[in-house]
Amino acid sequence: MIKIASMVGTPDLETPTLAAYSGDLPAALAKIAKLGYDGVELMTKKPSKLDGAAIRRLLDEHNLKLAQLCTGHVWGEDKLGLVNADATLSREAMERLKEFVDFAAAYFEPGLPVNIGRSRGQGDPAQIEKSLEAFEAAFGELADYALPKSVRLTLEPITATLVKFIITTQDGVAMCQRVNRPNFGLMLDVYHMNIEDVDIYQSFHDAKDCCWLVHVCDNNRKWPGSAHLDFAKIIATLNEIGYDGFISTEMLPWPDPDTAARSAIESLRRFIPKR
Repeated sequence: MIKIASMVGTPDLETPTLAAYSGDLPAALAKIAKLGYDGVELMTKKPSKLDGAAIRRLLDEHNLKLAQLCTGHVWGEDKLGLVNADATLSREAMERLKEFVDFAAAYFEPGLPVNIGRSRGQGDPAQIEKSLEAFEAAFGELADYALPKSVRLTLEPITATLVKFIITTQDGVAMCQRVNRPNFGLMLDVYHMNIEDVDIYQSFHDAKDCCWLVHVCDNNRKWPGSAHLDFAKIIATLNEIGYDGFISTEMLPWPDPDTAARSAIESLRRFIPKR
């Protein structure tokens, strides 16, 4: 059965993130559990600054699962991406993402995904194949590092307003085929799919064998159900393909954090009953 998680920003972040709650993890997890979420996703940029054992205790205390570690602020704040603008590998970015893998392996359950979104880097549109080869090599190196640690990687197709490569779901599927590692899959985000994909629902079918997590918000980046995306059809499609992982809210804390978190779970529970 599909499970619902809420993104939470960790205390190491220095700029706002797309989450209902940020900063105070004990307070955030208590509120999320009380609202009836099944888990949380953590947006962080420097896992070594976090107390993994304390986070694990909080999760256990509130009977919450950790859905994923998200790396968006690795690029958003520190401008670290695996592939540079000249299509070369960034060793600094690689070491940062390996830090995520180590953190996941040390404190959390086997199989935890670490997201690769904007932290993929930019690449060079003037050197398309060289850039794709660089992405493939970088993803392969990171996947090989993560595999013996029982950590999965989820590549996120992202709108062309933010990245230069791997934009559509179909781009993501093609890259998974190139990388060809058992622990390398996709995280699909309905916000980006709504902008870039021809057909959101067909895209879920195209990615059914490699989609391991789904980000949700409405087309206005606010809570699901606040605008015009058809979440009844989205969830029905996920059920059709046999998806049983997490959908995780990545949204603006609008009009305020408590209302956003409550509205999101109430909207999604219309289609995903509590287990």
